[in-house]
Amino acid sequence: MILRWVVPLAVLLLAGVGEAQSPPTLPTFELQRLHLEPSGLGSLVVGTGRTLAPGVVRVSLQGHYEHLPLNFLRTWDPGVNTSGLVENKFSGHVAAAVGVLPWLQFGAHLTYIVGQRGQRFMDLTPPEGGGLDEPWLVVRAALWRMSEGAPVNVAAELASALPVGRTELLGRDRYALAPRLQAGFVGEGFQVGGEVGALLRPRYDLSPLTRREHDVMGSELRLGATVTSRGQNDTATRPEVSVLLNVPLQGGRTSAEVLIGVRKHLGPGVALYFLGGPGLGSAIDMPSLRLLAGAAFATGEAD
Repeated sequence: MILRWVVPLAVLLLAGVGEAQSPPTLPTFELQRLHLEPSGLGSLVVGTGRTLAPGVVRVSLQGHYEHLPLNFLRTWDPGVNTSGLVENKFSGHVAAAVGVLPWLQFGAHLTYIVGQRGQRFMDLTPPEGGGLDEPWLVVRAALWRMSEGAPVNVAAELASALPVGRTELLGRDRYALAPRLQAGFVGEGFQVGGEVGALLRPRYDLSPLTRREHDVMGSELRLGATVTSRGQNDTATRPEVSVLLNVPLQGGRTSAEVLIGVRKHLGPGVALYFLGGPGLGSAIDMPSLRLLAGAAFATGEAD
């Protein structure tokens, strides 16, 4: 009679011990937070409310390095921590945009993770390796255009992620949408721009893994501002400064980036560029440093 109760109780206890000893698992989400501006009109990362002229195609190729893009020990002081679950990440990007109508532009952004490495943290295995990241499709409609007498350029944009990419490399969300409203002004030798948008995606609470409050990844309010120079000829050098601010909408941490870039035109339709800068804030998915270099090719007039 006693054995009838001892055996089931032992099975339950062993199951509980096995469950308690099972290693923690990292949720699958999209780690890459930088969205390139496929048209390159104004800034490389912030929209200025402009669209490519009908029939103009711009294609760009980028090499991208991120330092500590996933760091559970991150504080407001950039560079204080030197280890993370993902310490070094190398990616390649292909972005393209085409002007369809005077007020309509289509774009796409494809990313491939060349490689990423990190260190174990709280028994979590680093998501190391390479593979396809989440691609994006973009449509932009110009609402006001200075070329038609408006005081500023204004455009509305909607970007949507495609549900592909390697989840084990943190290369995909279940869904992701990024609506934006952009505005810009083109002056004599300069232009300024800004955008207000959001990243809408599932909520991931990593606090049980990190043992810190507010380590949440989810939907964000995204703000961007840029100041760029305008080249006076086909071989001009154009500096730019852009600021990106991410405000969590589901209990996460605020973060920001300051990115300084230089674009060198080699001739009509061909440009080389470099962009880089620090990440600020204590969000676990904000890299402490981002560096990007690339080349762009356009079939018509483009910045």
